[in-house]
Amino acid sequence: MMMDRHFRVAKLENLPDALDAIKQLEEQLSDQSGEDIALVAFASEEDHALE
Repeated sequence: MMMDRHFRVAKLENLPDALDAIKQLEEQLSDQSGEDIALVAFASEEDHALE
């Protein structure tokens, strides 16, 4: 059995704590790297295929 993973953008609009955590990490990584960092959250969707 082979598993293929597909991803979609995670729906976080109703999770303000999660959005705040991502923003804080973006700021931390930007400060450390000296570059503007943007993070994108994806949700995994697994499909099971026989091969």
